[in-house]
Amino acid sequence: MDNTQLAFSNHSDFTTNRAPLQDSPSAAPTQPDVVNLTDVGGLRGARIASVINQINESFADQQFSTRVVAEKLGLSVRYVQDLLQGSGLSITDRIMQLRLDKARRMLTEDRQCVLKISEVAGSCGFNELSYFHRSFRRRFGVSPAKFRIQSMNG
Repeated sequence: MDNTQLAFSNHSDFTTNRAPLQDSPSAAPTQPDVVNLTDVGGLRGARIASVINQINESFADQQFSTRVVAEKLGLSVRYVQDLLQGSGLSITDRIMQLRLDKARRMLTEDRQCVLKISEVAGSCGFNELSYFHRSFRRRFGVSPAKFRIQSMNG
């Protein structure tokens, strides 16, 4: 599996269960037109691959942002956002997903259980502990501390 698929292989949490845009009870939930990023060729495809590689390499850096990616690649922030628009997740959502997945792994690994929650948050790229707690709870339904306890109990 290449880096493009690794970064975005599990984004169902962000694209399912969206509320209908219309008030009609019979309206089905709308989903964005999802494009397989590996099918895009040419210069645009190369730029998409570069953006994805930057995300995979640096998402845990606390200073990492769309602006950082744009500066490293010599592109505008808007163009970087546009490159990934058709895939169903914004660059910010992708970064958040990777950070939270890393935090979840760290909270469940035996050798990481000695780390404080604040240390896990910092090593996953979160600047603010309260934002990490809110984001983690929103994604996994429990606080990081409770998640760790539940994973230790089986």
